[in-house]
Amino acid sequence: MRKTPTGRYELCVRNKLLPKPFYRTFDVEAEALAFGEQLDLLLAAGVVPADLLTPQATTPQEKLRFVLTAWINSGHPASTDVPVLELLVGEVGDVKINHVTYQWAESWVQSLKIERNFAPGTIRKRVGSLSRALDWWLRKHPDALVGNPLKLLPRGAASYSERDAEVLAKMAENAKPDEKIKVVKEDVVRDRRLQPGELDQILAVIDGQKRDDRERPLELRHQAALRVLFLLIYNTGMRLREAYTLTRGQVDLERRSIRVRSGKQWRGKVKFRDVPMRRELHQVLQDYLATLPADPEGLIFPWWSGERTNAEMDRVSSRLSTQFERIFNYAKCEGLTEHDLRHEATCRWYELRDPKTGAWVFREAEIDRIMGWAPGSRMGARYASFRAEDLAARIW
Repeated sequence: MRKTPTGRYELCVRNKLLPKPFYRTFDVEAEALAFGEQLDLLLAAGVVPADLLTPQATTPQEKLRFVLTAWINSGHPASTDVPVLELLVGEVGDVKINHVTYQWAESWVQSLKIERNFAPGTIRKRVGSLSRALDWWLRKHPDALVGNPLKLLPRGAASYSERDAEVLAKMAENAKPDEKIKVVKEDVVRDRRLQPGELDQILAVIDGQKRDDRERPLELRHQAALRVLFLLIYNTGMRLREAYTLTRGQVDLERRSIRVRSGKQWRGKVKFRDVPMRRELHQVLQDYLATLPADPEGLIFPWWSGERTNAEMDRVSSRLSTQFERIFNYAKCEGLTEHDLRHEATCRWYELRDPKTGAWVFREAEIDRIMGWAPGSRMGARYASFRAEDLAARIW
């Protein structure tokens, strides 16, 4: 026991039964001595009081910048989550962890809607990324006197309410002439399907056909490869990155299947899945591969070098997405994107019937496997955009 400069008495207890030295301060010396004697008796009997084993709760003073940076450097976040986390470092990095209360979380979400006018999906990404970082930090600091209030936000907190609409309307009324008007934003649901005739229009553009209202056809490099890439995604639903990274050995014409290396990988784990070939795609691939060297490791598409760096993949994906956008615009397929082809293929897998019996060809679990979704995933419901006219045709 020692007397502190403030006149109080600090008791320090060291014992092999304790995980670490125990300290407690008393106002009166007699209280410290009495507590110490009682504790000596308990420890001598092999009994450790519960409060000595329970770590003392602390109030963290670190800023969110520290939490977010440590979470990024841990290597645990998904690669798609890192850019959002880096944005959050600049946006909320100066906020202290103990200031992250429910009131702060609610106010922060409100500012993302009213001040920054983000779409609900953008807000959910920020909230989810920060929440995962806080969860990780709290698991490493179980003695911290804080929780994760982001998990207490009500369902739909990122969506604009009627009150939000009224606030934005008043702001629009008082806005200056050169000020950008903020409006209520909603999530964009992708349900764009190829309409009748659009497939032929797209293939005609890739083949070099000129529109009547244009002076020249669309100039495209590697037209043959681009045509096969389009039909490959349209008929399988493969992701763009999964398609253009295919090697000759991944395409098995005899088994009529494609060994696809998954574009969604967790912590570098390489996963493959087998995708069946439709009859029309089998003939396209057979003719195309006949023009290439018979090297199992050789790439079947010419747009990339084979280096699996994120920078190289992002560059090739961006270039091909832009190429498809040019093609769809020239073909007058307004609003169509390359990713919509994956939605289209999903619907076509669901709608595929046996020509003899009329029965559905695939079960939901089989389609999940073809598309690269986990068993029991709800992605099928998200991607299945059935046309009302097709449904009506079954009735009539």
